[in-house]
Amino acid sequence: MANRATGGLPGSKFWLIVGSLALSAAFVLSLCLVFEARWETNDDVAMSMVAHGYGVAAFGSPNIIFSNVLWGYLVRAIPQINGIPGYSIVTLGVLITVGALVLFGLYRLGAGYIASLSVFALLLVRPVLFPQFTINAGLLLVGAIICCHLFARQNNWQALLIGCLLAFSSYLVRSNEFFLVLFGSLPLLPWRTLLRRRSSQVSLLALILVMAVSTVINHKAYQGQEWKAFNELNPVRTPFTDFGADEHLKMRPDILGRYGFSANDVDLIREWFFVDPEIASPQTLQAMLAELGQLPAQRNSVAKGWAGIETLWDLKLLPLVLTALLLALLRPSWRVAASWVLCIVSVFVMGLLGRPGIIRVYVPLVCLLVIAPFLTEQFSDWRNRLGAGVLLVAAVLNASLVFTESKTIQITSQQAREGLEAFPRNPVVIWGIGFPLEAVYPVMGASPSAMSLQLYGLGAFTLAPFSVAFTELQQGRGMIDLFVKETGVPIVANEKCLRYLETYCKERLHGDIRELSAQEYGAIMVSLLRCEAGP
Repeated sequence: MANRATGGLPGSKFWLIVGSLALSAAFVLSLCLVFEARWETNDDVAMSMVAHGYGVAAFGSPNIIFSNVLWGYLVRAIPQINGIPGYSIVTLGVLITVGALVLFGLYRLGAGYIASLSVFALLLVRPVLFPQFTINAGLLLVGAIICCHLFARQNNWQALLIGCLLAFSSYLVRSNEFFLVLFGSLPLLPWRTLLRRRSSQVSLLALILVMAVSTVINHKAYQGQEWKAFNELNPVRTPFTDFGADEHLKMRPDILGRYGFSANDVDLIREWFFVDPEIASPQTLQAMLAELGQLPAQRNSVAKGWAGIETLWDLKLLPLVLTALLLALLRPSWRVAASWVLCIVSVFVMGLLGRPGIIRVYVPLVCLLVIAPFLTEQFSDWRNRLGAGVLLVAAVLNASLVFTESKTIQITSQQAREGLEAFPRNPVVIWGIGFPLEAVYPVMGASPSAMSLQLYGLGAFTLAPFSVAFTELQQGRGMIDLFVKETGVPIVANEKCLRYLETYCKERLHGDIRELSAQEYGAIMVSLLRCEAGP
């Protein structure tokens, strides 16, 4: 019975660790070879570009913005292997590590072979085929929580050290997600053990200290004069691009009128159009937000909170959510119930703040709820066998859904890459989803022709000093400068963004937009546009 309760294994624990690592690595790499791993969002593509100096980045930099600069240094230190950038290698390395910990940790905590393997597959299939740094950050902390329980139950100080390292890595990758998952896990952590033992006290204090130091280092990395424009705009644009302030401001024409803004100007800010300093004015945007008032106090805020909760039933999350719910019912615990409450409250509050339905943010929370029942006390054999059956079915169903989605997207990705050999080598403005970054730059490396492109990106990095957009502006070749010249500006954008640009030309530049030429490169259309002044 002792062997069953602790997840013990006849023979050396060393071979269990090696086996877990080998199985996790084989699983991750096999998925990437059989299918095409594609980034969940363009954030990772952009950060890889910044770290290694291609695409939207004129040169490489550790200042990858969304993650801590120390993580940027780590990514840059990893050499390219067979055309795979260091950013991708680190991403897959994180998933392999988390997978090994789930396998080893849950088995040692008494979950058994079938349950451990099923949880491993259930949690990792989507993050491997559709990786995203926010998901990785949350999964790193989930792995750290498993390590804390190994330490508490078996006095495994190596697990404690690994857990602290994973928690620190989670903080570096995405601090917001770190705190979100930490909040949801508060009832699950073995606080009595962590706060009583000297080794864990020292480890927790050291973890807090290195997190604080890394925060200071990251802050100082963005304090140069070249970061002034970016630093002034970035916190002000966030309510528009991320939290829906544009919707509320467009219902207040009195505020817009006082500051000479139109509804189209607000739409431009929401769509990351920061190339016109009169529109992307931090002072003006901040003044309008101040008059508008707090976003949670606006109309429909509560409805957005509920919309966030409803997203938990999205097909991408449904297998995990149902599995977590069934396990919680099979293995009832007040700690698990409390964690459910905190996670649901977190999702509701995010929606209330104006950011509902962000699935990548919810994935680690749901993964936490899946493993939560295994972090509590032992249960009877029939409950364990039934739980293992539920997990096995869920893992197979989830894998089927993800594999189907991956195959479908792979077809469109291949189409998007056709014709890139002839794509212009001079800087081309890319805006919105017109240029499919995730398709052109897959996780396992892009073609040499794609790596040689110069992309004048309109987005979060437009004003960052490493960007092609910034360097082109400094050399007198900014987008607006070219837009009003006879030669025009080459641009890839979807129809919605092009409509905003046409209205911008009329309202701000007092002209009419004209398409000088258009050229298709596979599925990507490059239009040469000019704003011609009226008579």
